[in-house]
Amino acid sequence: MSLNIDIKKPQARNIRNPIGGRDRLLKAALRLGEKHRSISNVGLRELAREAGMHHTAIYRHFQSIEEIALALVELLASELRAELQLAAKAFRGNTQDMIRASTQHYFNYVSEHPLGVIFCAREIHGSLPSLRGALQSMLDDFALDRAEDLSKLGKNDSLPNFETLLMLTRLIAQHTLFAALDYLEEPKDRARIVEQTIIFVGWLIEGANSSSNPNITQIPKA
Repeated sequence: MSLNIDIKKPQARNIRNPIGGRDRLLKAALRLGEKHRSISNVGLRELAREAGMHHTAIYRHFQSIEEIALALVELLASELRAELQLAAKAFRGNTQDMIRASTQHYFNYVSEHPLGVIFCAREIHGSLPSLRGALQSMLDDFALDRAEDLSKLGKNDSLPNFETLLMLTRLIAQHTLFAALDYLEEPKDRARIVEQTIIFVGWLIEGANSSSNPNITQIPKA
């Protein structure tokens, strides 16, 4: 299932057609979450109407809004992680080239999946503890992937050790999530936002590498 949704396009409403009910609920949850600024403000009956389903049909797939929200995180995380891993495997070049390529690939994903990105950025500090935890785990997974990608370049480029890279990529994951909101809200400034993000990431890595004490042996747990 792809969560590439154009909110302006009307969605098919056929309460007698149960095919794809789970997918329709997830897409409807993204649309309503964006409308109400949080998925926690969405009711099951409203969600059923938006998905074109009878409200009792929801329980064939989910038992609560929280369960729907966690399913969204799992799906969005797997999609983006797979996209970035494919980009990393296809990459050939130095560290700066990799930063530029992966950053541009990320913002391309943001353009194609705006509601999913808005959902993640809003809900990471939202009212559902389980959802906040799932989103933080998602960012941690992204950070680990990027640290591993960068460490492979360390054989040729002068880079900090892996523990330092992991701390840096955690900061980068947080920054780029919220930079994505600016990117979506300011279409005329998108090129500038992408370039600033590339510079920010480069400065973080260069600064850590040139630090007088770059070796970090322990990272505080979140």
